[in-house]
Amino acid sequence: MKTKISLLLMLAIGVLFSIYSCKKKEEVDPSKTMGKVGNYWDASISGYSGTTIVIDENNGGNVAATLTFNGGTYEVEGKVTSNGIYDYVYSNGDKSKPFTLVKFDAKVGDRWEFNVGNLTVVREVVKKSTEDDTPYGFMYVKTVDVEEIIPEGLILKSTSSQVSKILWRFNHKFGFISATITK
Repeated sequence: MKTKISLLLMLAIGVLFSIYSCKKKEEVDPSKTMGKVGNYWDASISGYSGTTIVIDENNGGNVAATLTFNGGTYEVEGKVTSNGIYDYVYSNGDKSKPFTLVKFDAKVGDRWEFNVGNLTVVREVVKKSTEDDTPYGFMYVKTVDVEEIIPEGLILKSTSSQVSKILWRFNHKFGFISATITK
């Protein structure tokens, strides 16, 4: 169960920290990002109903949200700016150590690394669309695809990660599009 919660927390971060637009200046104003207090999303997760994410606080772009999943309530934190999305999952909530989830102006091959003990989590841009080629609702959008490689043996919140890879998809206008998790 703890493994499912960890996976959902990571997925929730992507949904939670979606933003509306990409600008040159690093904007953290909640009214200009999806990090506005009160914003909420209903998540669709096979086998689980009633999953919701609600933004509770936004303090200078640092966002705290409540994730309701499978009868439990969990807090998720990250940073939302107009240029990117960052999380504090691997730093255990340490806001001085944000880990880049996506930068909308990134190029294929750009990568970000985060050391957890003697293990390194790597996020790398593996695709950046030049055409609207990814389904999103009833339309197609461009995406920045970020592959996250999680090393075997990584312990997250006292639980060994059962995930080896996540392929995140983000859009510069709509933010989080999808995540494909590989065990």
